[in-house]
Amino acid sequence: MSLILIYVVVIGAAFMFMTSRGRKKQAAQAQSMQQALVPGAEVRTIGGLVGSVAELTDEYVVIETTPGVKLKFTKQAIAGVVQPADPEAPVYGEDLTPEEAEAVEAEQADEAAAAETGSEPEDAKDQQKVG
Repeated sequence: MSLILIYVVVIGAAFMFMTSRGRKKQAAQAQSMQQALVPGAEVRTIGGLVGSVAELTDEYVVIETTPGVKLKFTKQAIAGVVQPADPEAPVYGEDLTPEEAEAVEAEQADEAAAAETGSEPEDAKDQQKVG
């Protein structure tokens, strides 16, 4: 009887430790996210709306989704701060080296030729074999 009681106490203590640790971690993430809220930051709400922070108070966040459209949310409704796109990543068609530009042109020519003949490009056939 006492052995069962010891097991129950140990399992209960482990369960309490695991759940409290998860809550502390979640609270720390929410705190760091709310500290990242600054005017101009792009955010996503729990409803899926994305916009930039126009105004910020202790309790509310005003988000501008499109120019002239401002929506007021509580801070708890903000799901996260959207990370900006990598500014150093090359945009397709811009800032390509001559070798990269030639490779893109060759790939486009291969795709166009395949579309005209009705056949699939080689890499598509390979993907069908693997996948």
